[in-house]
Amino acid sequence: MFFCLSHIYLHICVFPLVDVCHWQNYQNLSNAKRKHDYETQDAKCDNTLNGWYRFQEAAGTKMVTTCPPMYRCDTSFPVWLSEDHPTVAEGTVPRNVCIRKFEDYCYVWFSIQVKNCSSYYIYKLLNLGDCPARYCSTD
Repeated sequence: MFFCLSHIYLHICVFPLVDVCHWQNYQNLSNAKRKHDYETQDAKCDNTLNGWYRFQEAAGTKMVTTCPPMYRCDTSFPVWLSEDHPTVAEGTVPRNVCIRKFEDYCYVWFSIQVKNCSSYYIYKLLNLGDCPARYCSTD
């Protein structure tokens, strides 16, 4: 919903800002198998994710920022945040993530959006076409 005021020479509309930190604006990722230390020979893929997500409960609290070994996070190719998490003051920022493939810690990289919501982080994740790859988490 938005509000507009009009006058002969002036037309102003006010659109409310959407707070992506509000629980209605993101989905939860809570599976413990997403954690960077979960070993597997499975080959799951995040090829259906698209939008804002929060790691919580058994999945931990945030995306891992060190490159996990192969066959972790319930996938063959772990995806990890290759930059620091933002501060609250920075707002929503772009950050690079890497897909680990074999001995190459950053075989493919791309940018996602990350926001510090004071007591937790949320991530605007893209579906991964480079399967089997999965976003990895930590405490």
